[in-house]
Amino acid sequence: MIKLIDILLEKEYPKGEYVQVTDKKELEDLQGQIYDLIQNAYASIGGHVKFKSPSDIMDPELTYWKVADVDADPEIDVTTFGKNTKHGIKHTGIGHDGDKPNIKSLLKYKTDLLKTPGHYVEVSGGAFDSFVGYGGAPIIDDEETVRNVLGPGRSSETTWHGEHPTDSSKKGNGWYTRTLGGGEHTKTMVGIPR
Repeated sequence: MIKLIDILLEKEYPKGEYVQVTDKKELEDLQGQIYDLIQNAYASIGGHVKFKSPSDIMDPELTYWKVADVDADPEIDVTTFGKNTKHGIKHTGIGHDGDKPNIKSLLKYKTDLLKTPGHYVEVSGGAFDSFVGYGGAPIIDDEETVRNVLGPGRSSETTWHGEHPTDSSKKGNGWYTRTLGGGEHTKTMVGIPR
């Protein structure tokens, strides 16, 4: 009975439309669903480092949330999130239900965003292959632009490489290494920051 009431009270989102969630109460109501989508997307690496419980969705730094219902059932299937910065939206993650068509929809949507001014992300590995290799999102090769977007604190802890330091198959001349979560990570910035 409780499950039926929950379903009846659930907000329905327009099919295939990515809806921005700006209302704190709405985000709070969705936190369990969004958390599950994020954990599913990052399951292969033990979950997303920033999200240990559904309440972590309410992190005030995360000011950009979009959700979409892209399949036949009435639940949200995908999410993309990030934060507003003076350079635009810094995309910091995704979530999905694991269904391949839904993942494809999400990655295409996010790639399209990264081709428009005011959207950017730091990537490596599979995200780089998806957004750049398959989607054609632009790599930011200009060191000054990247350092400006990173800001003085992060930039001072960043080693600029240009070409990827260990994998010549990774195209672009915007590769750098910086500390994230206590470890050194080689990344490149993709998109069109303001």
